[in-house]
Amino acid sequence: MSVKAEKEPICIKYLIIGIASFALLTIGHSLYKPLPDGFTVSKWDRAVMHVVEPALRVAYYYPSHMFSKASSMVQWTRSALNVLSKSLGLGVNTHGEIDIKWHNWNGTPVKVYVPLNNKTSTDGAVIFIHGGGFALGNVDMYDSLVRRMAYEMKTLFISIEYRLSPETAFPGGLNDCEAAIEHLFEFGSTQFGIDTSKVIIMGDSAGGNLATVVAQRRAARKALPRLAGQVLIYPLLQMADMQTVSYRYFHSRLDGYALVDPESVAYYYMFYAGINMDEKSYLVPSVMSNGHVADHLQNEIDEIMAYEKVIESTLTYRNSSVPKRWAVRQSLEAQQLMEPFLTNPDFSPMMRKDVFNMPPTMVVTCEFDVLRDEGMIYANRLQTAGVPTTAINYKNGFHAMLNFHSELYEASKAVTDIEQWTLNTINSVHS
Repeated sequence: MSVKAEKEPICIKYLIIGIASFALLTIGHSLYKPLPDGFTVSKWDRAVMHVVEPALRVAYYYPSHMFSKASSMVQWTRSALNVLSKSLGLGVNTHGEIDIKWHNWNGTPVKVYVPLNNKTSTDGAVIFIHGGGFALGNVDMYDSLVRRMAYEMKTLFISIEYRLSPETAFPGGLNDCEAAIEHLFEFGSTQFGIDTSKVIIMGDSAGGNLATVVAQRRAARKALPRLAGQVLIYPLLQMADMQTVSYRYFHSRLDGYALVDPESVAYYYMFYAGINMDEKSYLVPSVMSNGHVADHLQNEIDEIMAYEKVIESTLTYRNSSVPKRWAVRQSLEAQQLMEPFLTNPDFSPMMRKDVFNMPPTMVVTCEFDVLRDEGMIYANRLQTAGVPTTAINYKNGFHAMLNFHSELYEASKAVTDIEQWTLNTINSVHS
């Protein structure tokens, strides 16, 4: 064999490597979007998100926008997030000290995390309700987060697998949560040795909505035992105003990123309301401009959302300009469909008028989140009503960041803050 013949395969090999490298660089360059100033706090967090955010766009954001049916978009997003979530939280090690089992409580599946030999630091418990816009997410997607908290707090955790929309519309998921919680209150002391006056309810995003509603409904009927506290993590509390400052900032600076966006919130909330979005997707642009709000409801909504004016005048995004409110695209059809829900506190818990009897509350919000303002508004309403309330806005955080609790400093810090508040609240209860 000649020297020339020996060199040809080597040349082809390097040519292929060169082409592949060029292709990867080209794809990487086309996917690159500079993150906003202040998005994540450390160089490590920023580097991680420069990889994770484009990966999320490729995995679910771009493909989901290719479907003609909204229900197909939901199915794809569910599948993609279920797969991606398995790569997160791999660093959580409970050292075999947490016993984890599935149970069925009043027809609702729950995953129960019990410290080994029931060696808890408290005799309380935490009920965790996962997020996902009422249409996405499941207990397993949040498993590493809940395992971590159960281990670090040495406290019983119960994670609820409620039914999702569009298959199950409002109030199906809420009923599931309440059914499971009633079981805990009835049998928790005998089954796990807990003091049922030391139960905290904790919810993330749409789970924050469900946790808020459960707390409000229990308080309204004076149910005993009272909840010891509630932790609302970037909660989804209303859809009557989709032109808050945080929504408008998203349109101006975060549009196109794989973050929770106004369009998705509209779709998921309307699915939750039982509206067939495969047929009614044309209503979404009107909803995103508040065209789904009937005139006779506006004064009531404005009164509830009044603190938004304070947010608008005092909170800025590192001197980034936030566009003024844009023209409302009225839709009588959307108004008729949404009227039973917009001011119904069981659907939109922000609209509950009396919140003075709520349990001690922690509200977590994130700067780069369309839901930031509604969490702040609800926290302010609780504080004004005299409810002991701790409100923390993570200036470098974004919606769903707790799913990256093992990967990002900002998210891990938030988990530690939540754990400390929860333990303090449980331990402050005198049985």
